[in-house]
Amino acid sequence: LLGGGLPIEIGGEIVGGIGVGGAPGGHLDAACAQAGLETIGAGSKEQKDK
Repeated sequence: LLGGGLPIEIGGEIVGGIGVGGAPGGHLDAACAQAGLETIGAGSKEQKDK
């Protein structure tokens, strides 16, 4: 799997996904995707598993 992709989860349901690419490393892409989720008030299953 590539870093930078996360599901968008609202109210316990997956309603879409977000993908970020172009940063020098998958971990930075994932951090940008996570920041986007937080900005719109959504979560992801991966975030809750941590």
